[in-house]
Amino acid sequence: QGVDAAIPLGGLVGLAGVSGSGKSTLAEAVLYRGLLRRQGEGVEAPGEHDAIDGAEALAGVALVDQSPIGKTPRSCPVSYTGALDPIRKRLAAEPTARERGYTAGTFSFNAGNGRCPTCKGSGFEHVEMQFLADVYLPCPDCDGRRFRAEVLEVRIEGADGRTAAIHDLLGMTADDAAAFFADQPEVLRRLEPLRAVGLGYLRLGQPVPTLSGGEAQRLKLAGHLAERRGGGTLLIFDEPTTGLHFSDIQVLLDAFQRLVEAGHSLLVIEHNLDLLANADWLLELGPEGGEAGGRLVAAGTPAALAAAAETPTGKALAAYEAALGGASYTAGEGAEEAAEAAIEVRQAREHNLRGIDVAIPRGRLTVVTGVSGSGKSTLAFDILFAEGQRRYLASLNAYARQLVQPASRPDVGAVTGLPPAVAIEQRTSRGGYRSTVATLTEIHHYLRLLFLRLGTPHCPECGLAIEAQSAAGIAAQLLRRHRGERLLLLAPLVVARKGLYKELAAWAAGKGYGRLRVDGRWAETARWPQLDRYREHDIDLPAGEVVAAPEREGALREALDRALAHGGGTVRVVPAEGGASPVPRLLSFNSRHGWCPACRGTGLALADPEATDDEAPADAGPCPACGGGRLNAEARAVR
Repeated sequence: QGVDAAIPLGGLVGLAGVSGSGKSTLAEAVLYRGLLRRQGEGVEAPGEHDAIDGAEALAGVALVDQSPIGKTPRSCPVSYTGALDPIRKRLAAEPTARERGYTAGTFSFNAGNGRCPTCKGSGFEHVEMQFLADVYLPCPDCDGRRFRAEVLEVRIEGADGRTAAIHDLLGMTADDAAAFFADQPEVLRRLEPLRAVGLGYLRLGQPVPTLSGGEAQRLKLAGHLAERRGGGTLLIFDEPTTGLHFSDIQVLLDAFQRLVEAGHSLLVIEHNLDLLANADWLLELGPEGGEAGGRLVAAGTPAALAAAAETPTGKALAAYEAALGGASYTAGEGAEEAAEAAIEVRQAREHNLRGIDVAIPRGRLTVVTGVSGSGKSTLAFDILFAEGQRRYLASLNAYARQLVQPASRPDVGAVTGLPPAVAIEQRTSRGGYRSTVATLTEIHHYLRLLFLRLGTPHCPECGLAIEAQSAAGIAAQLLRRHRGERLLLLAPLVVARKGLYKELAAWAAGKGYGRLRVDGRWAETARWPQLDRYREHDIDLPAGEVVAAPEREGALREALDRALAHGGGTVRVVPAEGGASPVPRLLSFNSRHGWCPACRGTGLALADPEATDDEAPADAGPCPACGGGRLNAEARAVR
């Protein structure tokens, strides 16, 4: 709403406000994209703004958001921070490696001839199962070590006197590796950020997808700490405390302080009061979300906002400071009774869990807490949720199980008292242009059903309601509107269905019909063409060709009755097609039967409407054909 904001450089600036107040729009769409566009980067059009002053004082800009780091198990902390490159060079400098002609690329498990040729450096084999979950087995040739035996013979000696091959190095934690490479400044410089953000316990070769949300956030921060040597960069963080334990927030603040001391400027979108209270400056947007937001309601130090206590953030900071005097927490009423009816987990050994036994009361709100990487997500998602889903899927028949592919059983002794489970994770939903709030929450399906049952289709050209009529009424209408015209009455046998339909052609030939209309073209039933099995087809039966005239009314009624009988109460009239009752696909902008043909259901004026997996351009206007309505004219005429 015409916001003017001043962001001090060289410090930690917090961007606060209620959800939907415009924080991400200001920080990412306007500031981040605007600065990149000024630097000549090819990015999406930034949000609408007049100017960004003071950009010449910045050496660059970077965004650390909540997007996943990577989905491939080949990505690991040592490669993400860049420490693997100097380690591979160190291995290639060994006399044994030089004698054999090994290079740094030989010690890569992503490419080269040094990795195991059987598993291609993954360390395991993927065995596909038909009726059970897929199985991952250690590679029989390298025994999960990823490299050929000859490559593993190359060992280096560390500063602590130990010797290690590349597989041993990937199995070390960041703390162990720091002691091993104490005499290698380049490796230490790349490993030190991992330890600075509290990830010293991570193994260098641990697959990134196995990290928890808090660990992944801090790994991103470690990557920036390893990259940013010179100062003057504006770093924009999007809620970096998501998934962090309270004790980990202090580690995060220490890492932020290191970036500030290195000469960088930090703009942090955040709700956490611990981080906001430690910021150098706060900007608060609001006062509400959506249309009632988008205004700068406060700017100043955290102490000033707390003292004024006029905004939601200021009031929260004031109440937080008042509560720091110490409060005691007691178990909720009836906790002991609820413990009798509990979900019991015994000997949980999945991932890093060490054979723990847990009892979770049913009918109560239970919080699983602990530092990042302690196993919270493993217990909640990989054991409880996964076991609940597995038991439900196991109750289905064999046909359903082969379609769903049930997950394998987690490494746990026993789970008892487990009801059906639903998991709500922190994943960011990106479904393309056609994904909306209604489709994500499944409200759209009920809206389609509502219009299907209660809506009345109208002609998109004349606006008249399309209603069911009797055979006599249809005959009278044809005589009135198409008097003297020759009409072809078609009975729709197949409407937008996939298949070959050889049996249908044989049935029509047995009834004396020499041809059928397939997708608008005539096909002989005696020489039925090979249809595309996986394409939707429309097949019509010619019920009769008559002239709409009073003296031929008997022939018209006879052909009409035949068409209605074969078409299940529906008849097509060629050349003037009549309307029909709406079908569910007609009211879906994800189906070709319902979407606007110009924008393919996106509602936007796009150069390539078929590329719907990327984010919509910020400057894309509404589709001129449907006005942003997403549906075609026939679907929009259902009211």
